[in-house]
Amino acid sequence: MEAPKIPTLFGFKTRRPNQFYFEPRYYDERKEKMKQRYDRIGKELDQENASRTNPEEFRSTLRENWGDGYARRKMGGSMSKRVIIYIIALLALSYYILF
Repeated sequence: MEAPKIPTLFGFKTRRPNQFYFEPRYYDERKEKMKQRYDRIGKELDQENASRTNPEEFRSTLRENWGDGYARRKMGGSMSKRVIIYIIALLALSYYILF
């Protein structure tokens, strides 16, 4: 025995979900193989680099560079010159506006 079918009000019916189908327009097998090769080589290089780097060695190098003022030494004092020029320019601008 089947359940009785209920008539729809105002002609509305429940819709079934649409099926999704995607057909690629263009497939380049050579490009796909090249991408797989690049990925494989990248993984090999990452493993090689990971085995060479030692966390303790990295920390000691970082501490040495931090203590030496590596970034300031590399800038060569140009940062302080730039700040002084900005301050002079702001003072001149404020003097011109006020007087």
